[in-house]
Amino acid sequence: MRYAIAVGAVAITWTSGAAVAQAPPDRVFVLHSKATGQCPALDWHIGVDDPTHTLSGMIAWGDKMQSIARANGTFNLTNHTFEMKAQEVGGQNRTAEIAGRVRQDGWLVANITGPNISCHSVIIPWYRPGGPGPG
Repeated sequence: MRYAIAVGAVAITWTSGAAVAQAPPDRVFVLHSKATGQCPALDWHIGVDDPTHTLSGMIAWGDKMQSIARANGTFNLTNHTFEMKAQEVGGQNRTAEIAGRVRQDGWLVANITGPNISCHSVIIPWYRPGGPGPG
């Protein structure tokens, strides 16, 4: 479920107050998170439906990003958090839960849990109001 982390992160980005104020509705976010611990590098492609606050998209990982999971969930504009469920397409049909938040500095922090996966505090760059953020 390492791929699921990525999807969660994308969702979080949209919940940032600065992002909501500046971005038009119904956006697609494409993000990349580096490998961390047991979690692989992830490519996130998440769509946000502004009126309903729903998230949907996919996360890719592995050799040349050949493994893919579909992810769906919601975000909460009030507390800048999100929740998603991801399910691998083909492969082992694995599942994962993704939860996280958008920090005030514009970085996403996600946690991914599922059978045989536990990735905590995956940090993903999204919005940098003052320039580069944490490495």
